[in-house]
Amino acid sequence: MTSLNSIRSLAGALTFAIAAATATPTVAQQSNQTRPIIGVLNTQIIERDSLAHKGVRLERDKYVTRYQTEARVLETELREEEQRLTQQRNILNPEVFQQQAQAFQEKFGTAQQESRVQLENLNAVVQQAAIQINQEMMGITSQVAQELGINMVMPQGVILLADPSMDITRPVLELLNERLPSVELQNPEGGSAAAKGNAATE
Repeated sequence: MTSLNSIRSLAGALTFAIAAATATPTVAQQSNQTRPIIGVLNTQIIERDSLAHKGVRLERDKYVTRYQTEARVLETELREEEQRLTQQRNILNPEVFQQQAQAFQEKFGTAQQESRVQLENLNAVVQQAAIQINQEMMGITSQVAQELGINMVMPQGVILLADPSMDITRPVLELLNERLPSVELQNPEGGSAAAKGNAATE
């Protein structure tokens, strides 16, 4: 019995020693791991208040206003043409009327397609400008984080609660406005927005 108890005690001691030996490196490895130092960035404020974003929105709105004006003029013309065609329905030869009606439908469809293309092209150049701004913002965010000893930056929108001292939005926004106060919005129809704007005012 004594021999058996000794064997059991020895086995227990060895088990404990093995567990302790394998645990020690794990603790050491954990202590060497980088601890997250988190910064918070409110990208909505960046988009709202950055000078470059404001400039892009202003240029975009100018195009939208012009497109809307052109669309209203065209809509009036098409409506008048449709009324004339309706009034001539009982006067024209059925074959002639059918040809004119088909031509009107094609003209109407072309106008709709051109309007869609205009908006798609506008959205594309606005997206390109936004990408340029965001790339600059990412570089600035990395710099600010490094200067503050931050190794992880998270957007405000995914955080439920954070200490205000973790917010790096203001320094990022100030540097972004300093380094990139504006971007050139390419004209959806070719050339630059500035050139198109000058042509529109002449």
